Order: sequence, then C-alpha cells, then structure tokens
Amino acid sequence: MKNKLIKTIYVGLICALLPLVCHAQMSNTVYFDKYNPRQHWVNPAFHPDGTVYVGMPGISTVALSLGNSRYSFQDLFQNIQKNGINRSVFILDRDAVGADEVIDRLKKRERLFASYRINLLDLGIGLKNKRYITFGVGNRMDAMVIVPREFPDLFLRGMSDHEVRDFHFDKLYMGASIYSEVAFGYSQPINDKITVGGKFKILIGHDNISTDFRDVEMVGSENEWSLKGEASIHGAIPGLRFIPDELGRVDDVEFDDEQPASCYARSKGGGVALDLGMTYQILPKLQLSASLLDLGFIHWRKDLAQLDKTGDFVYNGIDYDINNDSLDYFDQYETQLENMIKVNDSPSAYNTSLCAKIHVGAEYSFLNDKIGVGALSKTNIYHRTVWEEFMLSANVRPFRWASLSVTYNMFDGQWNNLGAGLNFNMGPVNLNVAVDNIPFKYGKTNGVLHPIDKRNVRAMLGMGFVFGFKESRRKRDTDGDGVPDRIDQCSDTPEGVKVDAKGCPFDADRDGVPDYLDKCPKTVRGIAVDSLGCPKDSDGDGIADYRDKCPDTPKDAPIDDKGCPLDTDGDGVPDYMDNCGETPKNVAVDSLGCPIDSDGDGVADYKDKCPQLAGDSTGNGCPEIKEQDKQVFKKSFTGIVFQVSKSVIKSSSYPTLNEIAKVMKKNPMYKLNIIGHTDSSGDPEMNRKLSVNRANAVKTYLIKKGIAADRLNAVGMGDKEPLVPNTTPENRAKNRRVELVAEY
Repeated sequence: MKNKLIKTIYVGLICALLPLVCHAQMSNTVYFDKYNPRQHWVNPAFHPDGTVYVGMPGISTVALSLGNSRYSFQDLFQNIQKNGINRSVFILDRDAVGADEVIDRLKKRERLFASYRINLLDLGIGLKNKRYITFGVGNRMDAMVIVPREFPDLFLRGMSDHEVRDFHFDKLYMGASIYSEVAFGYSQPINDKITVGGKFKILIGHDNISTDFRDVEMVGSENEWSLKGEASIHGAIPGLRFIPDELGRVDDVEFDDEQPASCYARSKGGGVALDLGMTYQILPKLQLSASLLDLGFIHWRKDLAQLDKTGDFVYNGIDYDINNDSLDYFDQYETQLENMIKVNDSPSAYNTSLCAKIHVGAEYSFLNDKIGVGALSKTNIYHRTVWEEFMLSANVRPFRWASLSVTYNMFDGQWNNLGAGLNFNMGPVNLNVAVDNIPFKYGKTNGVLHPIDKRNVRAMLGMGFVFGFKESRRKRDTDGDGVPDRIDQCSDTPEGVKVDAKGCPFDADRDGVPDYLDKCPKTVRGIAVDSLGCPKDSDGDGIADYRDKCPDTPKDAPIDDKGCPLDTDGDGVPDYMDNCGETPKNVAVDSLGCPIDSDGDGVADYKDKCPQLAGDSTGNGCPEIKEQDKQVFKKSFTGIVFQVSKSVIKSSSYPTLNEIAKVMKKNPMYKLNIIGHTDSSGDPEMNRKLSVNRANAVKTYLIKKGIAADRLNAVGMGDKEPLVPNTTPENRAKNRRVELVAEY
C-alpha cells in the first residue's frame, strides 16, 4: 500500500538513526595537542607548530562520531534462550524484552546523532609576528534524532484499557544534512598574553531531510486513540518525489535511485558559518582558551519535497475476521490516514542550523612545556537542546616529532571513557590518530563485531605535510636568544635582549624585573618594586613605600619628607582637608580642622564665654541679658540702702535683694558684678573701704540666698565714679549706691 511505504520510510529512518548520538565531529583529544596542525579546527586562535602545513588531499582529516546516549552496544542486543536455542534480540523487540526495562533508563529527551568530516584540502601558513592563516575544503554529514521519552513509551507499551494516556511529541526531531564547507581562517596576537582568531565558512548544502512538529498530541486508550497537531517533513534530496492524487493526498512515492552520483553532490542550498576563538596566557605556565564553533545555517531551496500533516486522525480498532486471513486490515483506516497526510505541491525553502559548540579550556605546562595537564568543558547546542561534555587531559611532548595525549572523558553522564591521541612528525610527514573513548572489549552480535562496553565511537585520522622545522628539538631556539628551548626557562625573550645561562633576561638587582625593562636597575634588594622595576610608590606621592610613613596618602595632597600629609597648624587635620589652616595651637578642632563651636553661634569655644549657650557672634559669644532682668538689677540704685556711714543693709532693702537672688537662680549662667559707691564727703580712703564693705555685704546676703560665691564679684570704687556732682545733699544721696551689673 502507498501509506505502508510512507510508514516504512519513516520507521526506517528512525531505526537507522536510533543507535546514534551526537558528541562532536572533531576529537576532543586534539584540543591540547600543540604539535597537531589540525588544532585550529577546534579553536581558530591556536597557532599550530611549523611554518606551513599542507593536508594530504582526501585524507587530511577524517573524523567520525556515532554512539548511543543511554545504552552501550551490548545493551542494544540481549541474549535470550528460546526452545533451548540462544539468540540475540534487539532491545526494541517488546515480545522478547520488557518495555519497562527500556523506558525506565531513558531521560526526558534523548539525543541521537551521527556525523563525519572529511577534509579534502587543508592549508595553514605561519606569517611574521605569530600570525597564521588557514584555508580548508571539506565534506560533512550531521544526522540527529531528538526523541522525547514519550515516543518509545508509546512504541513499547502502547495504549492501556485502564486509563487514557496523553502523549506530546512537540520536541520530536529528525534531521540529516550532507554539505561541504570552504573555510578561511586567521589568527594573530593582540599582545604578549592574548591571541584571537576566527574562521569564516561558506557552506554548500547537498542533501537534507528534516522534520518539524508543532503541538503534536496523541490521546487515547487501548481501543481508540487520536492524533492532533501540525507536522511537516522537508526534503532536499534529488529523485525523491511525493505524488499527490486529485485531493492532494499521497498517491505514490517515487525515488529514482539510478540517478548519477553527481546529482547528490550538486548544490541544493547555501549558507555561512563562523568560528571564533581566543587564548589568554594568564601566567607563564597557565593558558586559558575558549572557542565558539559552527555558528551558522544552511538555506535549502532546490530539489525540495514536503509532506504536511493537516488533519486529525482517529483509530478505533480493526474488525478482524479469523476465517479470512487474506484481508488487508490496513485498508480499514487507510482513508483516514490518507486524509491526514498531504503532499505540498509548492514546497517552500527552509533553513537548518548547525550544531554549535562552545569550548572552554585551561592547560598548565611545566618542564619547559614538555608536559601539560588540561581540562576542557564543551557545550553543544542544537535544535533547542543543550548537552555537556568534560575532559581531563595529560599531554606529553618530549620531542617535536612525537607527542602523546591521554584523556578521561565524560559523555552524557558516562565517565568510563579513556581516550588517547598520537601525533608524529617524521620529517615533513605528519600523522595523527585520536580516539576519545578506547573500546577495550569487543564482541559479536549476529556476526557483527562491535565494542560491547561503549555507548559511542569517536575517532579521527589525519595525514599531511609540515614544513618550517629547520632545527631539531634539541637545538631549537624559539626566541633566538642562543639558549636551546630544552633548557630555556624563558622561551619568549624579546629579540636582542641579553640572557643568562637559563635563557632568562638579566636582572642585576634581582627585583623580578629584567634589566631591559628596569627603569631603576640598582634597587636595594628586598624592596617591593612596580612593573618598571622602581620602588613601589602606592600613593604616587614621590616617596617610595619602603620609607613612606603614610603609604596611602591621597593623590596631589601636600606631604612632608616622611610621605605624610602636611599639617601646618598642628591640629591633627592635614592641610588638604583643613578648612581653617591657621588654628591656634592646642585649640580643639572638628574633622575639617576648624575650632569647635559647640553652641553654633559663630564664636569658637576657645573665644566663647558661653560655649554651651548660643549668643551674639559679634561679641563674646554670650546672649544679651534679658531686658526684664536688667530692670531688676537697676533697682539696686535706689532699692538697696545702708545705715549711715556703715555697711549694714537696712531691712527695707531685703525685697529688692530677694528679687535679685530669684533672677540669679533662674539664670544660672549669669554672673554679677557688685560695685559699691560713696559720695565725696570724708576721707577718700575711708570712702573706698566703706564702698568695698557695702559691696561685700550685698554679696554675703546673696550667698545666704543660695547664689554661688564664684558667680559674685564685689568691688568698691569709693567716690571715684559719681553719678552726679556732689554739690547738693540730693546729689550726694544719689552717689551713695550699690550698682549691680550682670554678665555671662
């Protein structure tokens, strides 16, 4: 039947690709093989050894990858005994192998892939200043199947009459491409530590088949199931034709397998891809590297064929007639299946992407680069699927003509993968062989020899010619300093620099900076120096750290001869921060170097008679005496009287004095000057003594009323400060007084 043929093709494609899984096209082992001229294919920044490399036409590089992400080869076939006879059965034979055993070992999505690479032409040329150009022409094949776990679950377990099962096949993908690439590459150092490289590739597509599933869902039980969603099969294969009937259904499938081979090799599409890479010599013996490969696509536009699933399909069983074994039961639902699959008589051009790869590696070398240990992380990205690989590598390079790499690899969670790579340079002839996972056990299944304990096979073979090795490894002097590489501990010395017996530039003061770079070649031993060999001056103030008492002085700050910031006024605040650079000695200052003003009245504490009380900034820092208090103190002119010619206070003065004491208690900051005066009658000296005694009498009274003695100052002026002339009895009475003057 016609649809039987379609089913056969579809199932056949799945079965053909089922045992295969993608890991890489080039062997990971090549990544750290510095004498392998093919190294630039895994990182375009790598500069292979030798001046010129020419690959052997046709076998310059041959690489093959195939395997299984979940099962080893022996797992795919199981030995069973039936009727006393041992036989091998395929793991998908559900009559012989339990479905649960197969399904339970699967991930949510399995990646199935096969690939090969054949480089027909490979050319590399080293230029001056460590630049390198490459050119290559090759043929490649990539085939991938991404299988959701639900697909083999349905295939092996089927539907159940006890429950309705729901399957989603949106992420099911099958595709295979055969294409050629023409690659142009270039790399060069950016500086003495960093090298970058890139490769531009023109892609010529030859053959392709791929699927596109969109919202594909299958729902059903044992007796009935339905298939819904949209799906397409795209092909760019000469000779493949889907013949439609008048309703657009598949009427016939034609494949002309007698077409000349040139039809399969001609271009069906084109595209571009890009490789990028870089290396970073972070330490003399430690190199970091990274690359991004196969970032590109192919646009298919010729020899196109396309099938589309456009409708829904319902299957509810077959009416089986036990008495008629000749009936074709497929006919009972053939019509529905035909209505579901349509031939696209105007197939459209489409794009397919390449399997992109990201490498991140690090290698530490020692013994003059004869031995190295490396680690490589690899990320593969294809059709919205990402998977990781990891490799540890030990690399031995005792001679230019021979090198060995031994690797330990992880693929899809399988760690028991030991690999090895050998590279030989026999004169100009270069030979390389690499295997990422050496199969130690082999067996036969149905007469076929295979590595029974491995999930995958990955190998690479290369042959070519390397020119430009003018000296043997023993005499080779890479930097031209007169010291052979085998004993040169500084193999990258610049041209013309004098070196010692170990090949390292002279360093007379032994500060770690060679003389040709040292601007201070006589530095005292043991002193820390900068990159120019001069004593380190961390703060750049012109005084080296080893004698700088303040090695963290801010830039441009004035300093003294010890390297510390100047403090002209000695207040503890350096001049570059001091806003008051002439503060008197021993005056307390704030963080800006200004005298402290506790009450914020504009009068510094050292000048402020009232440092805790805000006053007049133009005076002594004290506030003005309150007007009502001044009036109380004025009463002393007339309110305080004494017995004649005595210092005894009359009782009539007590109310006035009590009022004054009350004001003093209310204002504890007040200080009171008590000034006694007399008239001009009598002896001036006697008058002075009387004025003093009367002032002290007032002081004594106020002390008894609770006023502290240190707030009271009693003085006598005698007759020296009369208010009015002593010409009349009235005037003399005015001059006999005690005057009270308040202050802070």
